[in-house]
Amino acid sequence: MTIRSYCLVIVGSVVLALSPLAAAHHGAAGLFASSQTVEVTGSVKMWRFVNPHPILVLEVTDENGGTADWDIYFGPAAASILRNRGYAPDTFMFGETLTVKGHPARATGVRGIDVFGRAASVTRPDGTRVP
Repeated sequence: MTIRSYCLVIVGSVVLALSPLAAAHHGAAGLFASSQTVEVTGSVKMWRFVNPHPILVLEVTDENGGTADWDIYFGPAAASILRNRGYAPDTFMFGETLTVKGHPARATGVRGIDVFGRAASVTRPDGTRVP
């Protein structure tokens, strides 16, 4: 074998060894309870259509009249992937009311929902589903 062949084998081995780490970084199983769903309605406080992961923040009013921010995650999807699904920088407007259904965060006290998957939805008051 030549030196070039050895280098290719070493580089290939390193890439294969590190690929599970990249998959683990994008796994939501440890962060969100995929066996549960939660639904909240609130107004858009922030929509950041940026890489590596866009985020939507809703201000939700609870039964006691208090408000709390809920972070809405779009799974491992980058802005480019969401763009292919119909999302854009102007998909959500500040103050707009949305109902979000998805998998709740596992961590106690964390108000987060993952909306990447079939059981998840983002809906406007007129019933229109956002892509």
